[in-house]
Amino acid sequence: MKLYDYFLGDWQLTGTSRILTGHATTMHGTWRFSPLSPDSLLLTENGEMIMGKTAAPLSFWREYRYQFAGDRVLVYFHDQPSGNYELYQAYRLDENGHLLVPDNTYLCALDTYDARFELDNAHFAQHTWVNGPQKDYRLDKELQRDRKSVV
Repeated sequence: MKLYDYFLGDWQLTGTSRILTGHATTMHGTWRFSPLSPDSLLLTENGEMIMGKTAAPLSFWREYRYQFAGDRVLVYFHDQPSGNYELYQAYRLDENGHLLVPDNTYLCALDTYDARFELDNAHFAQHTWVNGPQKDYRLDKELQRDRKSVV
């Protein structure tokens, strides 16, 4: 599987975040992977999330650079306003070609972020575990290729 080609294009996002107390956040939006170079894509993530059953929607937006090298993917922050372009996560494709597993754990202050991707034809899931003194939650994102996306 050529990972660059797999991710390229538009994806519809749905997801949930659940903390140990059971409170859930739901989200929906889009992921757009646009070419930056022959071996890197810019991921633009945007959408809305609702924290609890009665909360008003909150908008979110973030950009990341996905750098591809064979069966490896390096994910960098791509924050133009702050100038933050540091490495966020590194993944490698498993021997079956259906999982991107982490090469590292991202440390942000005292919090750790671990994630993995489950890849399928026109669908993938990203599962992220966040742990720290003030955080303990799992973020599950489901992405479906946008039918209008031309790859």
